Amino acid sequence: MFDESALEREATVNVDRGLYLLRYESGAASGASPVSVALPASGSEPFIEVISAPGIVTGFLSRPGECLVVRAERSGLLSIKIRRQSPSASLDASFRLEPVFIADAAVSTFAAPNGGSAIAAPLAQSFAQPLSRAGGAAKFKLLAHVSRRGDVEVGAGEWVAGPQAPAAIEGIELRAAWASGLGIEVQPLVASNPPRWLDWAPAGVFAGSRGRSLALAGLRLRLVGDEAPRFLLSVDALFLGSPIVSRRGREIELVGAAAGDPLVGLRIDMAPEAVSVAGDGFAREAAFSPLRSEPRVRVFRAAVGN
Repeated sequence: MFDESALEREATVNVDRGLYLLRYESGAASGASPVSVALPASGSEPFIEVISAPGIVTGFLSRPGECLVVRAERSGLLSIKIRRQSPSASLDASFRLEPVFIADAAVSTFAAPNGGSAIAAPLAQSFAQPLSRAGGAAKFKLLAHVSRRGDVEVGAGEWVAGPQAPAAIEGIELRAAWASGLGIEVQPLVASNPPRWLDWAPAGVFAGSRGRSLALAGLRLRLVGDEAPRFLLSVDALFLGSPIVSRRGREIELVGAAAGDPLVGLRIDMAPEAVSVAGDGFAREAAFSPLRSEPRVRVFRAAVGN
């Protein structure tokens, strides 16, 4: 059996108080370079912030030449995690941390070699920050059966698999903790030949398969119940070989660009709809995190095994 831990490495670097530019300086001498993500290490989240360009997943560097900003209120640790694009691809990568305003500060260069060992704690957070809930109405858990990982459970607004660790999702279940009068139903599209839609499943019922290597190729979700008109869904889906697809509404359908492309990342959130004044009219909105637009993220086919 293939060991997925061999696909990635992690290292940490000390960061003093200041503003820095982190560059993905070099990658593999030949073939595909690894993708990487930089985030505050465990315990450094309150005072170290990673800032990516608009439209880019926070901390994500897909190839040499890309960069991001690191802001440190005080000294701490920055975690750099790299992942091969295929089981045979290289893990060679080097990064350069350049101080922006600290006078006479030395430039720190470090590398994550192909044979290097993982050090420090795991990543402290996923790409999406958890959202605050109003009155507990939007509290639920998303359970997904992920290829080679088994059942994985996350909270609302958090990724299952996704850009950080893509893997085929074979089935999901929503575990609700909201009041009566509100629910989410899901209908999965199974990547059979040809792909087919299964029956709608309410919260608390698993929809899909386990251990059959039959990934989901699409998903429909809908809000039901007397309270449904007061809420909106926000769903992000990552299909193999495609950018992230994002949808908002009370009824949502998500399907890959090519028929049968497996779903390798999913994030589901729900928030109360609010009416706010916008100029001379009214605008309807929901209390979702502003860090949800990630249109440039793409998962390469070589990064996920069948």
